[in-house]
Amino acid sequence: MSTQIRRKDFEKIYEETYSETLKFAVVKCNDINNINDIIQDTYLELLKIIKKKKILEIDNIKAYIFGIENNIIKRHYYKKKKDNIVSYYQDDDNVEKETPDSFDLESTIITKNNVEKVWNYLKQKDLITTKIFYLYFALGLKISEISKELTLSESNIKNRIYRTLKELKKYLGKDVIGND
Repeated sequence: MSTQIRRKDFEKIYEETYSETLKFAVVKCNDINNINDIIQDTYLELLKIIKKKKILEIDNIKAYIFGIENNIIKRHYYKKKKDNIVSYYQDDDNVEKETPDSFDLESTIITKNNVEKVWNYLKQKDLITTKIFYLYFALGLKISEISKELTLSESNIKNRIYRTLKELKKYLGKDVIGND
């Protein structure tokens, strides 16, 4: 049974699918810095399709959005490969200096003064660890959910989180350890 989707339904669709779309992007992307662009491009593409067709008949809107998002991700990385720009992280000059408000790591580790330090440190870690931290602390997913999404064992996820938290405490210095 298909559902008719009109332009006026876009905001409701966005609100209902955003968190799953974000999770999909985090899991599929090779660079955490590209996630916001990919999500923006995904919903922009959906809006263009709805605007062009006036009424869109779809059986499963989430699957349809994931299909659009998957194509956006493929195009993004194909273009980078074609331009021979293969980079996991941007240069320090181009890195945005803000971290999303939803990024909430344990209060003993992050303060306003060291958010940027933590994010820069996490970017130096391997991609899987960065994804785990983003999914766990920014999106609030449970370890079991992250395990399913990344097809890793729960103990592997826990080890990466706790090991990296310990490294972060050491990296940020004694002022953080004093808060324990």
